[in-house]
Amino acid sequence: METRLPVIQKTNRPGIYVHYPFCVHKCSYCDFYSEGIGLEPSPLEENLFSKYKEEVLLRLKNFPNYRDLVFDSLFFGGGTPSKASYTRYADFIKFLKENLDLSPDSEITLECNPEDVTPEYLQGLYEAGINRVHVGIQSFLPKNLKFLDRYFDPETYSRTLEALQTSKIKNYGADLMFGVPGQTEKEFYEDANSVLASGVSHISIYALTVEKGTEYSRKVSAGYALPPSEEVQEKILEDLPEFLRSKGFVQYEVSNYSKPGLYSRHNMKYWTYEYYLGIGPGAHGFLPTGRYSNPRNTSAYINGTGKNPDLYETSDPFEEILISLFRIFLPIDLKNFLDYFPDKKESLLSKLKQKASEGKCTLDGTIFQWDPKSVLFLDSEILDLADR
Repeated sequence: METRLPVIQKTNRPGIYVHYPFCVHKCSYCDFYSEGIGLEPSPLEENLFSKYKEEVLLRLKNFPNYRDLVFDSLFFGGGTPSKASYTRYADFIKFLKENLDLSPDSEITLECNPEDVTPEYLQGLYEAGINRVHVGIQSFLPKNLKFLDRYFDPETYSRTLEALQTSKIKNYGADLMFGVPGQTEKEFYEDANSVLASGVSHISIYALTVEKGTEYSRKVSAGYALPPSEEVQEKILEDLPEFLRSKGFVQYEVSNYSKPGLYSRHNMKYWTYEYYLGIGPGAHGFLPTGRYSNPRNTSAYINGTGKNPDLYETSDPFEEILISLFRIFLPIDLKNFLDYFPDKKESLLSKLKQKASEGKCTLDGTIFQWDPKSVLFLDSEILDLADR
């Protein structure tokens, strides 16, 4: 029997994102703000967590009626958040619970490096209140990890999945990458099968891309590194949804798959135009006062020498909603979203009806869903919707 998919709606429940900037080594393809500092803990860590608390209190002042709102997701991303001690997270989560309404059933996620995932560390996270972890595996093959310029310890890498399986944190996922030059489809599916066999509830599959400003981008431009393998990427993009569906996974967003009902509640907030506190160096946030971004420099963030923290920018909800909401592959009730742009509502529905008649999606009243094959030309379809 086919699993009935949840219909995605506006929840009006905000989330919290906390950016931890440090990692062992900065990967050449990564365009997130991060600093490679080696294996030792950062001497700035204590100050950083103190500053997080300070910023939370500052941002809440710009969040009218936050006391009436229930926050139900908290996501520690990076960098490599698992470089920090679980006692730091226990203390910070306690602070949040004392200063805002964090729902008892909140999804609290921490991104981990495979090397940090030990039974002891996972137990510490569990006791701190973390109930979901996501591990940046990328690949199990040393040649791919070397190409991606990732720090990895072959000894601990192989034990990562075993530690997750025996942990009290039952909701865990992994990131994999495809299109690495020289990587075959067979190798990618071997990586995927290893991750699936460990009992993950969530899997993020990213195509290697040449991001402007990264070390990898400079190497490709200079001819020192091969570009991503587009042919392999296209084939995997085409076949992957069916392969993962056969394993009990639902594609709920372009790059993200989960067991039914276990999609990332926090990431869904970005795609459904919900408010969220963005805390930490390089973090972005979205409050009723507007959007904001923090300086991409840890010292400037800690010392308050970065951007003006009271600087909020307003933007066009029509464009923002189109480029985020239509990345979702689950059914979406568009009703509350259409209220943000009443003057464009009819023309958008008319375009969607046209696409439905072409077999690219379904539209039942205001319930919309892409056809899985649309993933191959999604960007151009979204651009077409945004074209006024």
